[in-house]
Amino acid sequence: MTIYRASLSMIVGLLLSAYLHPVWILAALGMAAGFAVLAFRTSLRKHLVFCTLSAVVAGSYFLVYDAFHASELKGYGREEISIWVRGSIDSAVQRDGDIARLYVEASDWTHDMKQWVSLRHSERIAVRVRLSKEEQAVQADTWKRGSTITANLQLSLPASARNPHAFDYAQYLRWQGVHVTGEASYSEIKVGGERGLWGYFQQWQKDAAERVERLFEAPEVAGYMKSLLLGVGDEVDLETANMYADLGLSHVLAISGLHVTLVSSMFMWCLERVGMRRRSALVTTACLLVGYVLLVGLSASAVRSGMMGGVGLASQVAGKKVDGKDVWAGVLIVMLLTDPYQLWHIGFQLSFAVTLGLIILVPFSQDVLVRIPLWIRTLLAVTLAAQVVSFPFLIYHFHQFSMASWLVNLVVTPILSLVVLPLGYIALVAGMIHPFLASWPVLLSTELLHWLHEPLFVMQKWRIPFSHWPHPSWWWLVLYTGFLIVLPILWKLGYHRQRDVIVCITLFIGLFVLARQPFSAGDEVRITFLDVGQGDSIVVEISDQKVYLIDAGGTLGLPVRESWREKRDPYEVGKDVLLPFLRARGIEKIDRVVMTHGDMDHIGGMAAIVPRFSIGSVLVNGITPEGKQREILHQLQREGVPILTGSPGQTWSDLPGVEWTWLWPGQTSEASGNDASVVLRLTAYGKSVLFTGDIEHEGERAVVQLGMSEVDVLKVAHHGSSSSSTEELLASLGPKAVVISVGANNRYGHPSREVLQRFKKMGSQVFRTDMNGAVTLILTPDGMSWKTQGSNT
Repeated sequence: MTIYRASLSMIVGLLLSAYLHPVWILAALGMAAGFAVLAFRTSLRKHLVFCTLSAVVAGSYFLVYDAFHASELKGYGREEISIWVRGSIDSAVQRDGDIARLYVEASDWTHDMKQWVSLRHSERIAVRVRLSKEEQAVQADTWKRGSTITANLQLSLPASARNPHAFDYAQYLRWQGVHVTGEASYSEIKVGGERGLWGYFQQWQKDAAERVERLFEAPEVAGYMKSLLLGVGDEVDLETANMYADLGLSHVLAISGLHVTLVSSMFMWCLERVGMRRRSALVTTACLLVGYVLLVGLSASAVRSGMMGGVGLASQVAGKKVDGKDVWAGVLIVMLLTDPYQLWHIGFQLSFAVTLGLIILVPFSQDVLVRIPLWIRTLLAVTLAAQVVSFPFLIYHFHQFSMASWLVNLVVTPILSLVVLPLGYIALVAGMIHPFLASWPVLLSTELLHWLHEPLFVMQKWRIPFSHWPHPSWWWLVLYTGFLIVLPILWKLGYHRQRDVIVCITLFIGLFVLARQPFSAGDEVRITFLDVGQGDSIVVEISDQKVYLIDAGGTLGLPVRESWREKRDPYEVGKDVLLPFLRARGIEKIDRVVMTHGDMDHIGGMAAIVPRFSIGSVLVNGITPEGKQREILHQLQREGVPILTGSPGQTWSDLPGVEWTWLWPGQTSEASGNDASVVLRLTAYGKSVLFTGDIEHEGERAVVQLGMSEVDVLKVAHHGSSSSSTEELLASLGPKAVVISVGANNRYGHPSREVLQRFKKMGSQVFRTDMNGAVTLILTPDGMSWKTQGSNT
């Protein structure tokens, strides 16, 4: 129990050191020491002192570790200077089309390849390599972890999140021990052949993956089995991976304790069948686990499972019984001492949290439904505990948790884990002897996967309510964690009468409801101008009643002429920017979509939104649609979504004090192209916002002739182009603030200097998505306020 308390104190110490100034750490620890002195019971005083000291030691260790791993190259990255570095490859090489990504452990650097400067300590750099020929791609696939490398890198600092609650690449790399990134072309890289131990295991993994490909002929099944058996997750069919994520099944494809238990049990069984003594078989199996963890890629869950499995085998050799929580705690401490940054890795968090939840919650949860057979109780307890513990991590990091995942995991996970997984390993081992021996397990596992996946794909298309969850507040995370900690303590103290169980279930349901943040909106209109690069996408949330989506950005993809250049999952604004934002806001229904006009940078991202959201209606400009817009509108019509247009002066209200006005174009208008963009005015609580799409001179002149009144906020037309934002329009509107949705370093030169001068002359406050990231405007009866990504204004 002592080591268990030490591990929890270590987590607290690491978190305090990472987020608080050392002065505050000392103050917090001083308060803890004061409570310890004032404690009446001697045992409680000892516990508090021990936990306080453990947290102090852990926090101090983190500060020293963090200082030791400070970057010496960060200044060059800030100035985006090119330097030569040499060192070794520190990861598996991930190639996606004509880009290869890897981590380099750099030991030396130079400007001119003549005089090398040794770094005080090796520094990890995230490297992106551009490939121009198919032969280069083939060669990059042969690079192995541990190989020596010399490269000319264009250094830079990693980008932070540009939209609220989006993936923060800089923060992600920070906890990978990376402070700078580097970009190079293939011609500026030299990779040596010294692979070391890591390279051999990576080669063995590759050989095993190729054997899986030969055994499982269907590419989608082969990719799935590679992930399930070997931890090679980047070859899973994209549709399957998305389906697993949507239904909460992604954990099945991660190497976990089940894999370790299955592999060790199969190996033990084989050793005992050939006559090896049990003690020797246990020792041999423990050694095998080390190789197995190295083979499947050293993920946090694999290392945790392997270490806990090794301790379990060692305890059997010694003939001693060990407490599961102490084993868990010991492994946690060892892994965090090796690399405390792991505490911020989602895989580490989920692996350790769910494992602890199973250790603590499963035993007493089995006592609730005592009339049900034990195996059913165990299955229910394991599923329930895993779902309850993983819930806050999933909604915090991914903002997804399907209500169907409880049932799906209860039915599907046992089949995949106890049938498909063993069949896969049997096929892999049998195939090493002769492919014919693997035919039956291959056939059975393939048929089972088809039988399971078919209804799951159908279920994925269901719009199951409460699948998107708003980003949780810190106080909710504290309450939920406290509930899970206190629950087993109260159970041990005897609070497990029927009424106690009812109270616990009621509290849990209450916390579940609070996670939806039902009281957060109030009387407010929240307008988020998303950073979608060179394009427009605006989300308008009217209290908790209505959601408008005005355009969806878009990615101007060029056709790929050579198949080897194709990306497995190409970047697309709708999928990679808009969809995560809507999930982070807990939005599942869009009441009205406004497609201002048919340009790709305004409507291209809609293709990723239509299948995943319930849409009330769509507003368009009335012009005959073409190309991508026509495809999207046909898709919406097949789903029964009304396609509407408006006329100048038409108004509608969503709430008292909140009114929309359609200004342009008219149904008989001859406008076309950008000048046919839908122009809307939103008036909320006495403030007005004008949304202008991409209208240019002619469109602006027509809007002014309709008789425009002043507005408080103007969404600048056409990304600040010189063909828009005329002096005539600005004189008519007199905006106090303007928002320009524009891509950083875009090739069009937007926004125009001339236009910026006009805004300056008018005294308008200027917000730009290329400089500020996403811009959020909040309108309430008390006035309006602004937030930009990373700062408040």
